[in-house]
Amino acid sequence: MVVKAVIMAGGKGERFWPLSRDKFPKQLLSLTGKKSLLQETVERIKPLISTRDILVVTRRPLARAVERQLPQIPRKNIIYEPVGRNTAPCIGLAAKMIKEDGIMVVLPADHIITPRGKFLDTLKKAVSLARETENLITIGIKPTYPATGYGYIEAGKKVGQQVFRVKRFVEKPDKKKAERLLKIGRFFWNSGMFVWKKSVILDAMKKYMPSLYKGLQRISLKNISKLYPGLPNVSIDYGIMEKANNSLVIPADFSWEDLGSWESLDRFLLRDRKKNAITGRVLLMDTQNCTVVNKKGLLSTIGVSDLIIVSTEDVTLVFPKGKGQQVKRLVERLRKDPKLKKY
Repeated sequence: MVVKAVIMAGGKGERFWPLSRDKFPKQLLSLTGKKSLLQETVERIKPLISTRDILVVTRRPLARAVERQLPQIPRKNIIYEPVGRNTAPCIGLAAKMIKEDGIMVVLPADHIITPRGKFLDTLKKAVSLARETENLITIGIKPTYPATGYGYIEAGKKVGQQVFRVKRFVEKPDKKKAERLLKIGRFFWNSGMFVWKKSVILDAMKKYMPSLYKGLQRISLKNISKLYPGLPNVSIDYGIMEKANNSLVIPADFSWEDLGSWESLDRFLLRDRKKNAITGRVLLMDTQNCTVVNKKGLLSTIGVSDLIIVSTEDVTLVFPKGKGQQVKRLVERLRKDPKLKKY
């Protein structure tokens, strides 16, 4: 049974504004090394799945950038959404484009994962389980701190070696609730990585999201621009995983980070003796525990601490650590302002 990777790369990365922009979002940026997050995702999966079986789903405006970054991926394997419609339509569209039944390994394009060997071992286990059963399988991450930026999965009955029924999904909690979940011990971070047969996920869509399923049946390359925007804007978690009774979770045995905010990147940056991390031309005085990213000219600080400062050619953003989730709200305000939406 053929195994296909589906990499979701159409997000806008709004919490990484102003470095991440609508036409060149987070997944196309080189944030932790020389390669972009998208390129790293492809390289990570290549030992398990050949490039001819890797599909990338992204937005039409990103076509040129994605093709330039991934010359090894056949052009026919890059699927373009006319508009972003969340993860359920994205995954459904990929399933629609895969001709034969087989295993789908669904991966977001903005994760940092180490070591690669343990990641691949976990996926091999999930692929084997998907091949042998009719289950929807997700990868759970053992939490290392009370994160408020991730959803959680509660593990239920054990059904195999390090394999559990999914009891329930929990939306992103506040700090107190996250601390409680951490203490209970049977909760995992929702990684957004999934493994299943194409036929199994399409059957689930037919059962739990009939309007999406019917819409996908009508879509072709000729009419996708007209019909795709009308599909329901729903996540795969809310539309399928929270309702299905055949969901399994496999706890991951690797280090994982979803780069969902500037704070999440903060943990991977090298720091000086005053706990500052800098990129670009920067001069700091009496400054502690700051992250400074500067893309033009010189940026200087005096007497500040616990800040994240990002300066590009046309925008400067400054906020205290712990407020990174609000960057998306700021971008939403910019988009509504006729004078500022160009940023």
